[in-house]
Amino acid sequence: MKQFTFRKNWKWSRVPAVKQFGTALFCLYLLQSNPGFSHAQTLNVQAKQKSLSQIFESLKKDSGYHFFWEGGDFSGTRVDVSVKGDINEVLDALFEGLPLDYTLHKKTVIIKSNPNKTRKAIQQEVVGRIIDEKGEAIAGAIIKYSSSGKYATVVTDSKGSFKLTTDKFPVHLQISYLGYKPQDYVVEAANQPVLVQLRLAETLLEDVEIIHTGYQSLLKENSAGATNTIDKEYIERRNNVSLDNLLENAVPGLNSYRTPDGKSDMRVRGGSSLRSEVAPLMVVDGFPSAMMPDVNEIENITVLKDAAAAAIWGAKASNGVIVITTKKGKSGTQVIQYSGNLRVQMRPDYSALQRTTAAQVIDYEKEQYDKGYIMAPIFDGSSTGYSQSIGIFNDYDRKDIDLAERDRRLGLLAGMDNQSQINNLLLRNAVNQKHFLSVSGGSDRFDYYSAVNFGHDVAGTRETQNKDILVTNRMNYKLADFVTLRSNIAMQYDWGKQGYGSLTEEIRKLQPYQMLKDENGDLVYNYFGFNKVENDRLIGLGYLDNGVNLLRENELANNRSTDFGIRTIIGADWKLMDGLTLSNNVVYERRSGGQRNLFDTETSFTRKLVNQFTSYDKAKNAYVRNIPFGDVLDLQNSSYREIATRNQLNYVNTIQDKHYINALFGFDISKTIREGNIQRLLGFNDDLYSSQDVDAKVLATGVLDWEGKRQIYNTVSNNRVNYAEGRKYSYYSTLGYTYDRRYTVTGSYRTDFSDLFGAEAKLKKRPLWSVGGKWLVHNESFFNVDFISELNLRVTTGLTGNFDAGNTTTTYLTATRFFNTIADDYVARLSTPPNKKLRWEGTRTFNTGFDLGLLHNRFTLSLDYYDKFSYDLLGSQELDPTVGLTNASINAAELSNKGVELGLSAGIIRNKDFSWNTRFNFAYNKSKVLYNKITDSAPEINRVNNTVKYLEGYERESLWSYRWAGLDEKGRPQTYNGDGEKVRVPVLESLELNGTSRPRYSGGWNNDFMYKGFNLSIFTVFNAGQKARMEMPTMYGFDWNSSYNNKIANRWRQPGDENKTDIPALADMADLSDNYTRLATKSSNSVFDASFLRIREIQLGYTIKGGELLHRLPFKTIRAVAQINNVYLWKANKSGIDPEAVVVNSRNEPQFLLPESKVVTFGLNFTL
Repeated sequence: MKQFTFRKNWKWSRVPAVKQFGTALFCLYLLQSNPGFSHAQTLNVQAKQKSLSQIFESLKKDSGYHFFWEGGDFSGTRVDVSVKGDINEVLDALFEGLPLDYTLHKKTVIIKSNPNKTRKAIQQEVVGRIIDEKGEAIAGAIIKYSSSGKYATVVTDSKGSFKLTTDKFPVHLQISYLGYKPQDYVVEAANQPVLVQLRLAETLLEDVEIIHTGYQSLLKENSAGATNTIDKEYIERRNNVSLDNLLENAVPGLNSYRTPDGKSDMRVRGGSSLRSEVAPLMVVDGFPSAMMPDVNEIENITVLKDAAAAAIWGAKASNGVIVITTKKGKSGTQVIQYSGNLRVQMRPDYSALQRTTAAQVIDYEKEQYDKGYIMAPIFDGSSTGYSQSIGIFNDYDRKDIDLAERDRRLGLLAGMDNQSQINNLLLRNAVNQKHFLSVSGGSDRFDYYSAVNFGHDVAGTRETQNKDILVTNRMNYKLADFVTLRSNIAMQYDWGKQGYGSLTEEIRKLQPYQMLKDENGDLVYNYFGFNKVENDRLIGLGYLDNGVNLLRENELANNRSTDFGIRTIIGADWKLMDGLTLSNNVVYERRSGGQRNLFDTETSFTRKLVNQFTSYDKAKNAYVRNIPFGDVLDLQNSSYREIATRNQLNYVNTIQDKHYINALFGFDISKTIREGNIQRLLGFNDDLYSSQDVDAKVLATGVLDWEGKRQIYNTVSNNRVNYAEGRKYSYYSTLGYTYDRRYTVTGSYRTDFSDLFGAEAKLKKRPLWSVGGKWLVHNESFFNVDFISELNLRVTTGLTGNFDAGNTTTTYLTATRFFNTIADDYVARLSTPPNKKLRWEGTRTFNTGFDLGLLHNRFTLSLDYYDKFSYDLLGSQELDPTVGLTNASINAAELSNKGVELGLSAGIIRNKDFSWNTRFNFAYNKSKVLYNKITDSAPEINRVNNTVKYLEGYERESLWSYRWAGLDEKGRPQTYNGDGEKVRVPVLESLELNGTSRPRYSGGWNNDFMYKGFNLSIFTVFNAGQKARMEMPTMYGFDWNSSYNNKIANRWRQPGDENKTDIPALADMADLSDNYTRLATKSSNSVFDASFLRIREIQLGYTIKGGELLHRLPFKTIRAVAQINNVYLWKANKSGIDPEAVVVNSRNEPQFLLPESKVVTFGLNFTL
């Protein structure tokens, strides 16, 4: 007899009435034919994630009950149940929370649907597989899905398979994998097999954030460290700026400052050293490098900030690590990309330097003359130079001209202004053009990426320009299923021509009436550097003219530079077993640079050098040139070579869908060699490439010049070579474990060895480590907040190190060897004394933070707090000069950096045609020198002059001044003593700490608006909490400056002026002292708030995609961009000073630069 069994989709209501009646009779017969069974039979059901159909089949076998379905189908529903009892108790337990009821007739159970009954969330299983276009499994694909109101993530295994559970259907899957287009897939019901095929993408914006450490790549959920990623979208949108500008305030805690040479000083979470490197370590494609890729080649950038993220880099990681990952080829159709930019920067505005007018200079010099600071006897008979106006005062002082003539000549000068000639003859708009072309593609076994970048930079000062070319090639070849070969080659060549010296600084020094040409177009020479009267006399004796004309000097400048670099990475990846791979890498990098400066005989440099070493021969009663008349050639060459090898085992595996393990172990070995040489050839003939001999012994001994001063030619500084070699060895390991996508723990250990440190064996190495934990709260079953899609809590701690990038710090006695012409032999000059206890610098970091995502991460927030403690910092200790050295390197200081970082992102508007996305980041950092024993005999002087820095108990870049007490009744500057009395001689109690010259607060705010093909981007940066010192006139009478600050026009002139100005009077002879000058220039009234907010960039672009207007053209996309930089500046100070134009040098002293002028850029990008 055929029995009824549970069948999926079987509907009792569909059976004809006659058959229903017959079936019921048959069931009654069955129930009565088994009198041995009863309702009281005890049943035991233990099930975990079993379907109802499986449980019913088991009950039928064990108890003889038959189950029939009437309406609805929940056969695939999986339940967890543990029950022991009769049939009613079992069925009640099974159907608890389900929209089901049942009717029991002896041994027959009829199950009915009951939609009004509340259903509890039941987890059901979805299994599937992800493959590529060729049907091969994709391991590591990311599947994001929503379950219980929160997002979760699973990763495919080595076979491309995945398994997940959900409480309701349909379930939406978001599938992504690097290099492939993301795809959505809808699973309608349980037990529905899932097979998804991903297709290659030409461009891809990853939803899932990947952390690249340089040693491995991790999902963000598997990393506990404090990291930030600059994604491909952000980089491609700003591909027409330099890498420094791209990084500026792009993530919290990453700051960039201008330096006196116009470059960038990059910091991550402040400076962790006092003397060693403070810039972050730059890593390109897994290895440290000084050769940076073009921005167009960068795929993404990861900034590693705490120990858990950066400790894997060991003794190089205290200042953070910036990991740059470049683009790779992808399997599929060949892709050709071009990017071209034309950048025009406006002429600099010299009025921002706040220089005096010609009339103001002459008015000031009249007062100098009246107070006896300008007198002809001071200058007559010496080489001391002076300006044209001072020359007129000298003529008047000698009685060569009368008062009327003096004032007439001065009046002519007062009406002159050289700014127009400077703009037209020395300056121009800077123009930069850049062209980038790449070709990429590949197959399932081979991929390639080749690119060439050419740049031509025409500087804003005439006669200066630079060209550069960068060629790269990256290839991956799958030799067999278990081995892949890799190559990564980059070659760079720069060549440039430089004008006269630091032309902008020389322009700054010009008196406002010092013209370049007269009204007839003839050159006008400046004799501020040499006495004009004595110059004319010496020319008659055979000397060369000492006058200088900037226009002529710039035209004669013949300075050439070349730089070449090559970087090669060769590697192989071996698949040893599922999840276990071996990576072998060899890296070779070489950089060489050369500078060739040819000084023509007409240049002021050559003329002054020949004159300086021209001596008087009494026997011949004639002047003798000890430097031959001819060109002077200066040559300087340097090279850097590094070869390194890295071998690393990697293990990545997910066990039972809950246990994710990521581990590695490896070792690095590297060797670096730095070489350089400097050579000067005198009497050089460039056509014959020959020079003339000189009597080196005579020059080194010294010759008497026309004033009777001994002039010594430094043969050591003009002809020398240097060589430095360093070796390092490291072994390292990391381990990361994530349980059920909820709990992540990480750890790392590294030991670095170096030949630079430690005569004692225990000091040659530095063990470094980190541990961290992360709790993914949003993946907890109890967390059911619908609008919170992500909530992570993180905590890490660890130890990192710092290093001397120049290999100049060592435990051994070192010396500089050179040939001494007097001794006629090689001699050595001691450089560093031995110190067998010299050891590595260390930084211990604690970091805690959280990440929050709202509405499917449409809004995100991250917050971090960190505490960095740096110890064993290298410092300098004064020595007894009798030992032959003045100072030595010791581990002498401790430093802390504490701060908070905040990152926000929001998709404020997201419509089909219009969107508005914003990113905001904020960082706070405060440093403190905890320990640094310094002997300071005169702190009231050294602190304001910055001759003594890094004081214990204060911030790293502290700014000190005298407490300003105003001017007295004679216009003399005053300060306060310890009793609060006004005094004119500062004491220790006169000092005042004004703050720090580095920002305590910094950040960036980026807004992107998109409407159809148009996009508008606004990039804003801000720094706050820092102080700076403005330029103040010395008011020192014998300071015959070539160019004064215009504040001298507001100086004290008469009693009562002390109530309306803080610029002192020109000092009387009786008041002349260094204290007068220091109080005038280094008091607290010279300090201003350097906080600012600048709209750094506004960009408008339009993108045309294939299929829109390009269907008849070979282009896939075309993008045109117009951009303007340095658009708007808000500054906290009221003095009209651009805070970014006041920078600090290595001594923390202010340097006053030209503000950055506006820049206009036009760009065109297309893809074929």
